[in-house]
Amino acid sequence: MTRDEFDGLAARNSYYHGRDGYLGAAAWVAGDLIDRFGLKTALELGPNLRPLVCGADVMDRVARSGLEASGSVLLHDATSTPWPLPAGCYDLFVALQVFEHLGTDQAAAFAEVRRVARHAIISLPIGWQMDDPRNPHHGISHERVLSWFAPIAPTRVIVGNPGYRQRLIYTFENLR
Repeated sequence: MTRDEFDGLAARNSYYHGRDGYLGAAAWVAGDLIDRFGLKTALELGPNLRPLVCGADVMDRVARSGLEASGSVLLHDATSTPWPLPAGCYDLFVALQVFEHLGTDQAAAFAEVRRVARHAIISLPIGWQMDDPRNPHHGISHERVLSWFAPIAPTRVIVGNPGYRQRLIYTFENLR
């Protein structure tokens, strides 16, 4: 996604306001993986309006009007495993600010990510203190996130945006 495309999205949809930092960082990571490994296929879990990778397939638990996806759309709840996808069918999996919404099923969902994709980019809110402790963004620590991915360690972790509403981007190369 280009900067002009992002600005157009932000003008049409308030969800994208203030998200250029971590989305830009995630796009950089995706571009790096695509270039270095020659990736051709991608699956994104629950993008808001448009997948990060042009042409990516989308998996979401509900159909959403306004979704701008040029790839196929699979309606499936990521907490229900196994996913109805063959093993190794994607080069790249992307989930930006989605895994925290999977209840207590992050580890099972990540096992499915490992089964269906060779590489992955997952961003998460770290250390957010919400008024309601039941909010899925509340109190997620880096250590907790790593437990969801165990025994696999991320290849790299970068700061998508620092400060009060920190988002970390976890990158996994060669999952299989």
